[in-house]
Amino acid sequence: MVTVEMAVSLIAATLVVATSCWVVGLVVVEDACRTTAAQVARQMARGDTASARQAESNAPTGARVSTTTSGGWVNVTVQVDRSLGRLGPVHLRGQARSPMEPGQS
Repeated sequence: MVTVEMAVSLIAATLVVATSCWVVGLVVVEDACRTTAAQVARQMARGDTASARQAESNAPTGARVSTTTSGGWVNVTVQVDRSLGRLGPVHLRGQARSPMEPGQS
């Protein structure tokens, strides 16, 4: 009887640990989306498109980066979908907004 209980406990513990690691990974990817969005917004606000493209290349694999400019502000959104087998997809997004530097349009 102890053997069956131990086997079930080990399986449950393995599933909990695997799911927890996946969730931590999602948090890391979402932070990368926010960081990339902030970097791109900052560089676009300065008018430095080359550095903005470089910052976009730091986005998580498979991420979509969209940039809009309105009312003197640069808005950047970085989105990516992640899944773990049948769990997901989970939609992760990072957004940043930065005022345009004087002389930039």
